[in-house]
Amino acid sequence: MFKKDIPTIILATLFCILVIYIVLFPNESFKAAQEGLLLWFNVVLPALLPFFICVEILIGLGIVSFLGSCFRSIMRPIFNIPGEGAFAFFMSIASGYPVGAKITASLLESGTCTKIEAQRMLSLCSTSGPLFIIGAVATGILSNPKLGLLLAASHYLSAISAGLIMRFWGSKKGRQLTSIGAVTYRRAMNPLKEMLEYKKKDGRAFGKLMGDAVKNAMNLNFMIGGFIILFSVITAILKTSGILELVSKGICMLLPFLDINPKAMSGLLIGILEVTNGIKECALGDISLISKLMLTSFMIGFGGLSINAQVLSVISGAKLHFGLYTFMKLLQGVAAAVYTYFLFDMMGAKQAFNVFDPVNVSHYVRYLNTDFMGKISDSTVNLLFVLSLMLMFALFNKRRVKA
Repeated sequence: MFKKDIPTIILATLFCILVIYIVLFPNESFKAAQEGLLLWFNVVLPALLPFFICVEILIGLGIVSFLGSCFRSIMRPIFNIPGEGAFAFFMSIASGYPVGAKITASLLESGTCTKIEAQRMLSLCSTSGPLFIIGAVATGILSNPKLGLLLAASHYLSAISAGLIMRFWGSKKGRQLTSIGAVTYRRAMNPLKEMLEYKKKDGRAFGKLMGDAVKNAMNLNFMIGGFIILFSVITAILKTSGILELVSKGICMLLPFLDINPKAMSGLLIGILEVTNGIKECALGDISLISKLMLTSFMIGFGGLSINAQVLSVISGAKLHFGLYTFMKLLQGVAAAVYTYFLFDMMGAKQAFNVFDPVNVSHYVRYLNTDFMGKISDSTVNLLFVLSLMLMFALFNKRRVKA
């Protein structure tokens, strides 16, 4: 047996267990799948389908080249990527996961960037959307829209930090571009001229372009819907079977220095699977507000296995390094939690009172009247410390293997 076969055996075993549990809990599985389907059909599909279609059309019309020419002087020296990366970054911020990854893969396939540059872009341009952070999380779950600005600022700062770190990834040889990329990299052109040249090279009539855009957008949305349903079922089975509670208590017993209660641990584990349900569980936990915000920032930054699986399916054809992407998403989650800590601290006690609605002030007054270091629970600090050590060890180990 070869070491390369071990992941296949593990995955086969896990999905066999999943099938068995679906058979053992048919009602719970059906309800979870139904809820996931309704979520996709009523919320995700109407929100993302028009956006995906428009993005495909804009790429075909050459707007990417237009923006690349405009932002080349910014993206190249700061993030070491082509100016076209600005389009992926802006679209990712506007619509959220997994639009940035899809655009990055499209830019690589079109020859606008190299594989190394696409890997750098993937870490920068894989973000959540402000509507989800401010609307769903801050307003819907935390019942305070003003907290959305804090979470959004932390999230996008962590994405930019990941992009700055990844600018050093790869060798100088990776900058050798294809014909389109070489023109874009070596000399600046008129933005409008670049856009028209790209459209001419594409060669598709507008009718053909629209048809391809609708087809590609529908395929991508169906894939997203499948992942939403699958992970909804997995989360429901973990709860119903008692596995989630057992694992949470086991982690708390094995790592007592974390000083985190099983309820909060369950929320974190669910968030690692699927971010929305994880944030809901975390919001119900008996921990301080700043701890809730930091854990929420970590979940949004990491994205959860559900979203990362969507990204994997999008970039699989481009053959980008998914392990490196996952590592950077974990790092981004930790960075987002740290940014949340400092941004909350920068508010000061008086400003913090103004952040909360009157109904929430009385509930958190004990945290705002104490020293800031006392507002954040030891469990969150310990958890971030452990995650940081794990990430540093993984990075060190990767460099040692390469050497």
